Amino acid sequence: MIKESKGNMYEFVTHTWNPIKGKCFHGCTYCYMKKMCTRLKAPRLDAAELTSYLECSNFIFVGSSIDMWAKDIPNHWIKIVLDYCDKSANKYLFQSKNPSRILDFITHPVFHRSVVCTTIETNRSYPDVMCNSPEIEERVRAMEKIADSDIDTYVTAEPLMQFDLDEMVEYIRRCNPKQVNIGRNTNRKVELPEPTADEVKALVEELEKFTKVEIKKNARVWFK
Repeated sequence: MIKESKGNMYEFVTHTWNPIKGKCFHGCTYCYMKKMCTRLKAPRLDAAELTSYLECSNFIFVGSSIDMWAKDIPNHWIKIVLDYCDKSANKYLFQSKNPSRILDFITHPVFHRSVVCTTIETNRSYPDVMCNSPEIEERVRAMEKIADSDIDTYVTAEPLMQFDLDEMVEYIRRCNPKQVNIGRNTNRKVELPEPTADEVKALVEELEKFTKVEIKKNARVWFK
């Protein structure tokens, strides 16, 4: 069912909704769902969620617990979810580390009142952390095409890992984001190569030259 946004979720969304549930194909080591549930099963379309009352005038993050655009999610599940979203006059957030899959559905009418977001944790390659996730360059190329389709785009840098400033800024700039969300690793059981507070501040300073930056609650420690 639709749930009010809380905890470390984005402050700008009002609700989350997860009609597709289960283990995410990407398998990132830091995933908060791994922390919350150690026995995630194969993905499934939850028929009960398709009776949810989505109301109107909300900003709903669809698929906050699993990447519904991962390559193991059937096309017809995605279309069912998009069609259901389109029945209610809300704004939607669709976030994915595989935005090239979103391009297959980008002509769906719901996208013209939605935001497409991708995760760029770093410009560097950390395969032991990102596991099955698409490479950053692949994500960026897809986001360029989505932005060119006149769809609003965001970028989320969470969990932000060590990066090279110029390369990181250029990756994000190419996505043409209306907003960039900065977040820190919330799964403290998993150690990640984190940047220093000064490095994060330098990144934010550069990003604010061309877009809006939102600092998530868990990242505010860098700005004290």
